[in-house]
Amino acid sequence: MHSITGNYPYCENQDFTGESRRVIMIPETVRSPDQSVVEAEPFKNLVSEGQVVALFTDDELCEYYLMKVTHPLSSSTKVTKDQWGAVITQNTEVFTGLYDDKVGENRYSLIRSPYAIVPVASILYIFAQIDSSKDTIKVPEYLHTSILECVNMSKDAR
Repeated sequence: MHSITGNYPYCENQDFTGESRRVIMIPETVRSPDQSVVEAEPFKNLVSEGQVVALFTDDELCEYYLMKVTHPLSSSTKVTKDQWGAVITQNTEVFTGLYDDKVGENRYSLIRSPYAIVPVASILYIFAQIDSSKDTIKVPEYLHTSILECVNMSKDAR
């Protein structure tokens, strides 16, 4: 995502569907030591089974959701509705996993059922430092703050 002026972010690749706007993030580019442009690894390729990810939500009662990824990246072959009621359109890239329930300040407990199917585009943050083998996790304050910054950027882009 790039900023034209001030605090007005925009996305170069976007399309409109009905009353909602779909925003497709563009991978950042970086310069190598020899100043050639190097494309960053697509975000979706950095997520693997067993990792915990933060998800964007429009739920006013929750700033973001946490999910433990249980099944790798796939593409929906038909319109799908998961057991949480989320509807995934055909040909949407998705991950499957288990949600975490917020049980305290920055503390989350794994919900063992039902499984959630989430679009790749809803992933805000990939936790490399969180031990996903435990049923209860604590998100350090600095990571919580980083995720909230991602949430705010996503809301501004929508």
